Amino acid sequence: MTLEPGYGLRRITDDLCKEAGFRPKVAFEGEEAETLRGLVAAGLGVALLPPPTVPRPGVTELTVTAPRAVREIGVAWLAGHPDTPPVAAFKKFLLSRRGSLLP
Repeated sequence: MTLEPGYGLRRITDDLCKEAGFRPKVAFEGEEAETLRGLVAAGLGVALLPPPTVPRPGVTELTVTAPRAVREIGVAWLAGHPDTPPVAAFKKFLLSRRGSLLP
């Protein structure tokens, strides 16, 4: 089970499988990681997903350690509007770390 084509994580999953030397037999493509996790919990297959915010009973989560899997995440904000203090602090942090948020 995997996300539908067009999702960044789907591209990463396809690339990792190719690098490992196989093409997965995809039984289901979905739009939400939690939907896929629910299908895994129902015993319908396996999926490569980001860590859950809350563990799902019956699902064993393993960490992929090699090859390293990374993805880019963007941040957008509305120009020309005053930021609240938390937004300003977060933007300042992000901009100070530009290009170096990954270890």
